[in-house]
Amino acid sequence: MKKGILILMALPVLLWGRVKFNLEGAVSYALAHSPSYLQALKAVEAQRARARKATSLFLPQVNLQGQDILKKKPFTVELPPLFPGAQPRKVRMDFTRRYQFGLNLTQPLFTSGRLSAAYRLNQLQLRTAEMELLQKKLNLVYQVKRAFYSILLAEKMLEIQRESSRIAREHYKQVKALYEAGSATKFELLQARVRWENTKPELMRAENALKLARLNFSALLGLEEEFEVEGSLPYIPLEIDLKTLEEFALSHSPTLRASVFRTRAAAQGINLARAQFGPSMALVLDYNFRSENFNFRANNWEDYYTLALSFSIPLFSGFSRVEDLRAASSQFYSAKYGEQALRQAIISKLHAAYRRAELARASYLSARETVEEAREGVRLARVNYRESLITSLEVDQARLSLKMAEINMFNALYQYNEALAEIESITGYKFGGEK
Repeated sequence: MKKGILILMALPVLLWGRVKFNLEGAVSYALAHSPSYLQALKAVEAQRARARKATSLFLPQVNLQGQDILKKKPFTVELPPLFPGAQPRKVRMDFTRRYQFGLNLTQPLFTSGRLSAAYRLNQLQLRTAEMELLQKKLNLVYQVKRAFYSILLAEKMLEIQRESSRIAREHYKQVKALYEAGSATKFELLQARVRWENTKPELMRAENALKLARLNFSALLGLEEEFEVEGSLPYIPLEIDLKTLEEFALSHSPTLRASVFRTRAAAQGINLARAQFGPSMALVLDYNFRSENFNFRANNWEDYYTLALSFSIPLFSGFSRVEDLRAASSQFYSAKYGEQALRQAIISKLHAAYRRAELARASYLSARETVEEAREGVRLARVNYRESLITSLEVDQARLSLKMAEINMFNALYQYNEALAEIESITGYKFGGEK
């Protein structure tokens, strides 16, 4: 019950005609509506059905067939005369009956490992499909997080630009008041006006960046209605070292696990190809009954049956089985080398993402410490300028320092979260949650 409530809370809600998303709700919506993810989900269901079908190969195959002979022409045979000089006789022979039914049962007894190899092959293909589905999910979650974080970053950048523009405007008003009181020069007034006007293009660029981020998010989730996002860029400490992440990735990465299962499936393909050279044995039961009249009264039907032990040894098939074995062997080594290459690629991508996370974390922690100092510096600069202790240029420098410190802090925080999200998609590791 509690789990169901949490799921409902994570889903987007409709508020005054606008869909409102948090990060969990955006991920849930994407998983429920992404065509590529739903396609992979159905592919897994199809492969699961094929895996269940492989189990039926060990069971007896039973078929019932029947026929109603609509028209027939019995054949005749010529019997030699019984006495010399007599004429030979023609006799019509009719061994058929109008209604004929047959029941066939075939139970495999020995197939040189063909059935077991086919069963294991289908099971491994199912595991491969499941791992590929999990990787698609991780990739989709990564894309949603990037798009969601991009909106949050764009909103912060717009907020900073608006605040910067407001500070520039307030400074212009302050300089104008001092100019009218004779405490500021015309040059200072013009400079303050130009700096205020220069914030407007930056504000427009920030607004456009937010629109583009929202369009990207809307396209990714397939949204047509208006939406809002809520949340903030989190800071989750990077408490796991690179070596531990490497070990986790090599044992949990869905992409790598899918490659491992693909290699094992290719090995079963070799076993399946080899089994084509071996003999097979089956128990075959044929039970038939027939009648001239479709009536189930006693003694109306005559029956006969055969119970046979069928034995087959393949001798020659035009070298097709040899080529099948060669193809299976090549597929195995191709999968094996692909697995080795994938291991190297995963480690390389993990190292790059981890280094970016470390660099972004260091940048964020450094910028975070300077933002409060920069804000206090702007406040003091405005007070000192009002008292004519500093020039307007020094006020602008303080304002620019605050702006750059905030931009650096939020950019670093975005890059840090984006790097963590990429590490999650590579390794399957979950930061700040269940592993």
